[in-house]
Amino acid sequence: MPEVAHDVFRNRLVIGLAALTLVAGDGCSPTSATGGDLNNLPPNRWVKLDTAPVSGWTRQGHAGLAYDSKRGTLLIFGSNTHGLDWDDSVHEFDPATLRWTTHAALAPQTSYRADDKGRAVAGGQDLQPWAMHTYGGVAYDSQRDGLIVTARPEHNPIGKKIPEATIHPTWFYSQARRQWQMLPDSGEAPPKFFASAAAYDERRGVPVAYHWGIWELVPRDGGHTWVQATKEGHHHMHYSLVYDSRRGNFAVFGDYYNINDVWIYTPGPRPGEAGRWEERKPRGDEAPRSQHFPVAFDRDQGVFLLVPGNTEFEELPNGKERAKPARSNSSFVYDPDDNRYIRLPEGDMPALGMNFMMAYDARHKAFLLVTGASGGVPSVWALKLDLAGLRR
Repeated sequence: MPEVAHDVFRNRLVIGLAALTLVAGDGCSPTSATGGDLNNLPPNRWVKLDTAPVSGWTRQGHAGLAYDSKRGTLLIFGSNTHGLDWDDSVHEFDPATLRWTTHAALAPQTSYRADDKGRAVAGGQDLQPWAMHTYGGVAYDSQRDGLIVTARPEHNPIGKKIPEATIHPTWFYSQARRQWQMLPDSGEAPPKFFASAAAYDERRGVPVAYHWGIWELVPRDGGHTWVQATKEGHHHMHYSLVYDSRRGNFAVFGDYYNINDVWIYTPGPRPGEAGRWEERKPRGDEAPRSQHFPVAFDRDQGVFLLVPGNTEFEELPNGKERAKPARSNSSFVYDPDDNRYIRLPEGDMPALGMNFMMAYDARHKAFLLVTGASGGVPSVWALKLDLAGLRR
């Protein structure tokens, strides 16, 4: 597929000369600074990167993000399809050059259809998925070298006009070929993973999806199929499933009902076999109860970084409570060994809204966060975590 670069200054940027914006301790009063690169960031605070210009697409709060460990880049896919955005392109950010690239133009709405098996497809000869909310339902599959999209276009209104599209496949995007492929290979309908989360199990080489139980994509009869490893589940939607490469398990953060507990899922010894759940109530600094916020795992220091919204709650006459939109977000480390939250004193940010767009850049040993108003220009922020400095 053709590559469309969305920057007119692609040759002028050198990361060592990048201008950076530092966030002050309250997260709402940025100051300017120049010099430095991703290897020399000030510790434990967010730094706004001076990225190349973006045109032709906008940040979508309903989209998801994954880290391409082979190329060291960020991959974004997803959109707000409530009549507002129909973006079904893959957008890639290279932190080494601070450049955005869009891999192909979005598919025209007139190309949305059902194939001869009733599967929802778009585009021309090179098929593309329908535009959809992805939330945390994207993951990078290092074995296949591409993006796994477990989400489905349940909130895309065009589905009502194409009732014959009864199957919404799991999609795989090959980074090497720049092409989409439908999974499972058999053409059968995958489970309904709407508003769920996905991750990739590096030790077992298995894509994992979490929605009303744990599902694993395993080889079968020359293809691949989703197998439910366990029916046990503890979340509704708007959560993140994050793989812990040091311990070989998964952590779940956030939920539609606003929680600050952490759930750990340890998978079975073989793909498709049941694992076990563990609920944890972390000690240390109290993290706010929240939903749909960024989370990523630091594979070098063995801890998670999360940026939950500072949610306020209104008590209702019936004794229940209603969450108000957060006015700011704060940054917390979760240490699984100590079962402890540690708040970053200088890690506050302006309100992020719905955001599933953070990853740990193993090459630069920094967290990268894509944010900005939904429907606006995306911005990229970086944070270098100094865990030893926090513990002193």
